[in-house]
Order: sequence, then C-alpha cells, then structure tokens
Amino acid sequence: MKKAVCGLVISALVAAVSVAQPLSADDGQEQTLLDQFLAVKTVRDPEISPDGKLVAYRTFENDFDLNKDMAQLWLVPSDGSAEPLQLTHGEDSVSEFEWSADSSFLAFRRDNKLYFISVKGGEPQEQDLGIKGARGLQFAPNGSALFFTAPPQNERKIKARKKHYGDYTVVRSDGSYRHIWRADLTGPMTMGDPEQLTQGRNYSVTGYAVSPDSEQIVFATWPSPHLADLLDGRIYLMASEGDEPKSVDESYGAKSTPVWHADGDGIAYTNATGFPNYSDIVLNDLDGEIETIKTPDHDAGIRWYDDDGLQFSAGVRTDYGLFQFDTGSGDIERLSAEGVYAFDPNYSQDGSAMAFISTTATKLGEIAVRQGGNIRTLTNYADQLKDTAIASKELVTWRNDVGQEIEGVLTKPVGFVAGKRYPLFVRTHGGPTGTDRPILGNPPRSIYAPDVLAAEGGGALVLQTNYRGSASYGDAFQRSNLKNLGIGPAKDIIAGVEMLIAEGLVDPEKVACLGWSQGGHISAMLATYSDICTAAIMGAGISDWRTYYYNTDITQFTTEYFEATPFADDDVYAKTSPVTYIDNAKTPVLIQHGENDARVPIANGYQFRQLLLDKGVEAHMIVYSDMGHGPSKPKTRRAITEHALDWFREHLFDAGEADFVFPIRHGGTMKENSSKD
Repeated sequence: MKKAVCGLVISALVAAVSVAQPLSADDGQEQTLLDQFLAVKTVRDPEISPDGKLVAYRTFENDFDLNKDMAQLWLVPSDGSAEPLQLTHGEDSVSEFEWSADSSFLAFRRDNKLYFISVKGGEPQEQDLGIKGARGLQFAPNGSALFFTAPPQNERKIKARKKHYGDYTVVRSDGSYRHIWRADLTGPMTMGDPEQLTQGRNYSVTGYAVSPDSEQIVFATWPSPHLADLLDGRIYLMASEGDEPKSVDESYGAKSTPVWHADGDGIAYTNATGFPNYSDIVLNDLDGEIETIKTPDHDAGIRWYDDDGLQFSAGVRTDYGLFQFDTGSGDIERLSAEGVYAFDPNYSQDGSAMAFISTTATKLGEIAVRQGGNIRTLTNYADQLKDTAIASKELVTWRNDVGQEIEGVLTKPVGFVAGKRYPLFVRTHGGPTGTDRPILGNPPRSIYAPDVLAAEGGGALVLQTNYRGSASYGDAFQRSNLKNLGIGPAKDIIAGVEMLIAEGLVDPEKVACLGWSQGGHISAMLATYSDICTAAIMGAGISDWRTYYYNTDITQFTTEYFEATPFADDDVYAKTSPVTYIDNAKTPVLIQHGENDARVPIANGYQFRQLLLDKGVEAHMIVYSDMGHGPSKPKTRRAITEHALDWFREHLFDAGEADFVFPIRHGGTMKENSSKD
C-alpha cells in the first residue's frame, strides 16, 4: 500500500536580498537556495517487487514550463547491481503504480489511463478499462486478476441532470461513492472487462486488501465519500470474485486499510475514536474475535503482520522509524537505525525484503532496502545538493505555562556566529497533529522551507515548535489542547521565543510569524493575542472557529476538540479564535488563501482582513486561483513563498514596500517589466 505524502512547497524571490547559492541558470543569473530547492528531484512511493529483486518508485519534480507536478516511474535492482532505470517519460505524470504478482511487469495510471509496462522496459501498453475514475490498483497474489476502486459509472444520469437543470451540487449528498472492481487477467499483460463487486450508496470504499491466497477481500469504508463521515468507519469481508459483503467491525472510529496476516489468518488495522486520539491497533480473526490494543506512546501505521507480530511506522518525538510489536508479550522494539528516518516501508511477498525511503538531517531522501539484516542505499539523489551549504538544525526544549516540556527545532543559518542576535522566523506546523523534525524534508514540495528562511537577511534563525497537541509525543500530549486550540499552542510558542531572546540569540524587533492551515491559525493568534511578532502571515488559517465550523467540509473536527457546537458553547470557540483579540492587534498581517479551499473556507481570510483594517492595522490578502487547501502547481508554490519573503523583507529587513500586484520576477526588474507593457 502506498502512502501519499502530503507536503507543502517553496519558491524563489529577489536574489539581491536572499543568500544566493551557486547554480547555473537559464537566464545567466545566479540562482538562490530557493531556486535550487525548487529544481531538485526527489523520490517517493517505494514498492519492492513480490520476489524482492527489484524496487519501483516515483520521482517528483516541479515542471514550471507545464506548471504541473511531474512524477515518473523508475526501477532499480534491490541488490544495487545496476543504476536506476527510468521507465516512463513525457508530459504526463504517473499517479500510481502496482507490481504484477509474478514481478514481470507493472501497472500504472497516467492521465486517467491504465498502462502495463514490462520490467525490461519498452513502450507502455494502454489497457482499455472503459471505467472512469479508476485508482487503488492491486493484483491478486496468484496473478488471476487486477482489482481497483472506481465510482459508479453514472455519466448518463449526470448528463441528463446537467442538460435539464444546469450545474448544481447537493451538499454532502452528491459525491463519488467508490466501489471495488475486478478485471481478470487473460494473458501476459492483457485483461478482460472489469466487473463491479460492491454496489450502492450505503458506503464508500476507502481502502482494501486481497488475501494471500487471493480468495477474499477485506475493505474499509465510510458511510459516504465525505470527510464528515470518516469517524463512522466499518470493515467488511467478501469473496474476491464478489458476493454479499459481511460486516466484521462496526465499532466507532476512523479505520485504516487492513493488513492481512502473512498466512491469511486474520487482519490487523488501526482505529482512531477521535481526531485528537492516537489510533488503537485492532487484531481481527474475521470469525468474531476482535482484540483492541492501546499503544499510548506510538501512533502506529501498520505495515506487516505475521506470527512474529506487527511491524509499524511511528514517530517518537522528532524521530520517525520502524518498530516491531510482539502481539504476545506486548513488547515494542525499534527496527530502523537510530538517526535514520525510515518512511514508507513496503514489503516483498514473503516479508524477507523491505524497501523504504531513508532520510537524514541534512540530505534528501534515498531509496533503500533492508534484506537479510543488511541495509543498502540504491539511489544518490542527495548528490543534487552536495555542493550546497545546508543550515544546521538542533533540538531545543522549554516549559510552557502548565509545566509541559515543549520541544522545537531550531535552524541556524550557514555561518552562524555565537553571541550575535539574529532575526527569527517562527514557522508553525499545521494539523494540529503534525510534527516538525530536524530533517531537510522534501524541498521542492515545501512552502516556507526553514533552510530558505534561514538564508534571509544575511542569516536568520528559524523556530519550529511542536506545541501541545502535536503528534509523536504520546496520546496524552496530543490530547492536551482540547478546548484550547490556538491559544494553548500560542502560549507554548511565546515561551520558546522569550527563551531564545533571553539567551541572546534573537533580536526581539525582528520576529516573523508564519504558518499554514492550523499553523496559519496559530500565527494569526500570535498576531492578535500577543505583540511578539514584528509581522505575520496567516496561510489558509482559521480566524474564527465559528466561521470555520459552519463552512468547513470536516465539521466534526471542531466538536471533537471543543466538545460542543458554537451554539452550545460559544465561549470556548471565542477563547480560541484570533478575532476575539482584535482590539489588541498591532501586527501587520499578510493573508494567503486558496480560492477553492473547502477545509478552511476562504471566509476566514476575508473576515480577518476586514477586522484588521477596521482597527487600522495593516493587512493584505492574496487569493490563489483554483487552489484548494494547499498548492498543487509549481507556480503557485513559488508565488506563496516569494510573496512571504517579500512581506518579511519589507517588515524585518527594510527592503522597501512589497509589491504583490507587479512584483519583481526572474529575468527582469520592475523597470524592465514596465517597459514591455
């Protein structure tokens, strides 16, 4: 099973103000560190072949010419005997892929079409599914069929509705209910017509797994395709050729895609009974016996299940690795090496080999394999930045107002000088169940990248706080911001900034606050509740939890955290909303928001902007066209960070007023651009 990594992305601005790192550029200009980050190629979604001999993976890069994310399919021997081979090319991205049961070919989707390609290379062979919206590819382990999920094919009904009434949406009733389909393989890289196995509008399939003997399918569902229903998850079992599904778990909670025991003796999955809660591990023998196991120190993502127990991924504070859980004794043992961040592990059919992404503090992620107790790195994408000086990162801790230890990542600029007071960027993660780690991460997909911020103004510090409610610090810590969203985390961050000022590291007149989503909300809180920020950015943030509750696509998020609706307890919604403290506001704020944001509806941005202006506080708002809750196009990513850098250069570094209407761009100054008009 592949895990989508949802990341945020970065961009480039005026080379004269930022610290430039050498790299050749098409226009002859020296590129900035931001330009370099945007240009690198990174790896994702490693998947080892069933026989363990090959690893397929996708690369990601920003294609600015086409203004689209570009992902291509690559192949490398797991023994490291050959260099990676690029299997796909062209102007369309590979959106997902899956190994055939005999390891001889791969299925992949590109431009909403299905292809098969041999591991020996050659031209991909398009398969005529005749089904729109297919995804979630999975071959039966015995090679008999290809499974996938797709919505019912209701084109005629939709066209008839549109023809008669035009376009409209029935809120939380319209939507693509996903179901499982099967297409039998009829020969080498050929298949028959697909058949729909599950039906109706009683549930939508969110994930499934075919049993090791290929005879059964277990699948997870929501009552609808809408996020508002995710806590009413169910698990079903049916024959792989189709029959009436049998419900095997109707307990409350959000359930992960099940993982089969290697011998087919039951399944394992996780179940979260609330947004703030760690997930429980569930062992289900499919005959009525269900065991729920609580792991308060590990929020497990199950990867493998056999007689030795479970292998799962989890974060522990700022660390992230692979762990073994002994289902008999309850003991948990770390499997991945200390200091190595092991992401997206994937196993061969017998479990003897595992592919994963290996990441360290200062290098890009690489494809690696663990086999026979040995770990082998198969790629060298980190070489793209081998001549680039990378900022150092260290962990700092302090106590908050209720005595909790708070941990943060402090990024120091290249050439850091002890005893000097630096400007500070307070970059706050979202979630709120995110975790900031001292790693380079995924630069081409990141907005507000800490390394880019640290290069500003001749060098700056960057503080990323794992505030109360963050993930990876235990279930109790993750639940410690109940009825306290925004205000509690803001107090944690204020205490951290005050510590750095007291230690002589930070210039208190140059503190920039910024973040996205929940991080944008907390930055807005810092800008109104306190005066610690010189300037701030609210990126896709919540300014008023009441506005959020009535407009978001995930309404129950607030009732989970506040334990009431705004009508039932307006006080808790007010206490945690930046708009409540608008009379205190003095900090200039830039608001960045997506035009089509359903998660944090754009009304939050407009409301905050108008309230600030009504109070005489400087406020600007930029709306990114066709964007949802986060950027999905390279130029939008670049715009978000360039706008942010311009804003802080004005307010922290005296670089002149930010011009968002006619900004400076690569290849020309404002004067040169104007002469072309």
